[in-house]
Formats: sequence, structure tokens, C-alpha cells
Amino acid sequence: MGVHLGFLGVGAELIGASFLLSQSVATIAAMTFNFLVNNVLTYLDRRLTGWGLIGGLLSFYAVCSVGAVANVGIANFLFTQHYSWWLAGVAGILVGAVWNYAASSVFTWRKP
Repeated sequence: MGVHLGFLGVGAELIGASFLLSQSVATIAAMTFNFLVNNVLTYLDRRLTGWGLIGGLLSFYAVCSVGAVANVGIANFLFTQHYSWWLAGVAGILVGAVWNYAASSVFTWRKP
């Protein structure tokens, strides 16, 4: 959540980019960070390496794209309803998180 809100805050507040663009970039940055952390810590017994790491990242992006679309969609909707950038961002994160964890554990780090 910290990585996502950090990127969102930099984009929306410091750089002055649109909320939609900032939320989208923050979502991709957080997805990448989460993949790398999960690969090292959560799924240590199924760690992906070499080309498997690249394939796993692409798989993770594909699987999490559903959660990412939901994340960006709900966050942007709330922001347009005059919620603060960080509250809209947190709501988007929560909407996508459950799907992303469940789906990636089945598809990206499935047991051989």
C-alpha cells in the first residue's frame, strides 16, 4: 500500500499529473513491487528465477489486470466524487487486493 500511495502522491500532488494517470502508474508500480516481494518471501518454496521470473511477472500482470482495472475504476470514480486522492487510492487498492492475491496464488505460483 505504501508503494502505491507513494507513486500516487508523487504523480497527483507533486508532478500534477491527472489522478487517472497517477493511479494507473501507481497500480503498475505496486503490482511489480508486490510480485517481487511475493516471489522472495511469500512463495519462497516456488520462487521463480531466470526466464521463469519474466514469465511469472507477465503472468502476474495478466492475472492481476482484472484487479487493476477494478482498482483504477473505483478509485477514479471516487476521486471524481470529490474524495481525497489518498482515500480514493486506498479504496482502489482494497478492491483489487483480494482478487490479485487469490488469482496469482493459483496461476502465477501454482505448485508443479
